[in-house]
Amino acid sequence: MELVKKIKSNPKVVVFVFLFVVALSGIALSFLTGPEKLNEAEMTVLEPPASNIEIFSLAAVISEIDIQRKLITVKHPTKDRDINVIVKDSSEIFKVEFPFDPKNPPSQASFAPKYTKIALQDLRPGNHALIESSENIYNKYEFDDVKSIQVLP
Repeated sequence: MELVKKIKSNPKVVVFVFLFVVALSGIALSFLTGPEKLNEAEMTVLEPPASNIEIFSLAAVISEIDIQRKLITVKHPTKDRDINVIVKDSSEIFKVEFPFDPKNPPSQASFAPKYTKIALQDLRPGNHALIESSENIYNKYEFDDVKSIQVLP
């Protein structure tokens, strides 16, 4: 009984016990009710405005090559679509080679890759390519301002 008298006589302890009981009740209630489920109409997905995004290079796998039309078709990296890349005469095409076997790299951390100039006819479906453009290619499925194409090992 003396403990109860001490607790009642100290208002700080009474407030602390009250807040502790309220907090525990809130936690217990949240576990019992579970999280609310939002339907799709209530959900909002925020996307950045397309006008602020600029992309000037594309890493993709070549799926087709039309030498007559100077057209390379690559697989879109994230969508189930193709992208048509029109190669100009001024576009440079390089094959990138490492001075070692990529499956067995040297212990040294630095190296200089070798760039060999090749022609459009040297490209093959299945080649991994890095395509650089002078124009913003964001959301484009065809572009023709190609600065360079690097065929990766």
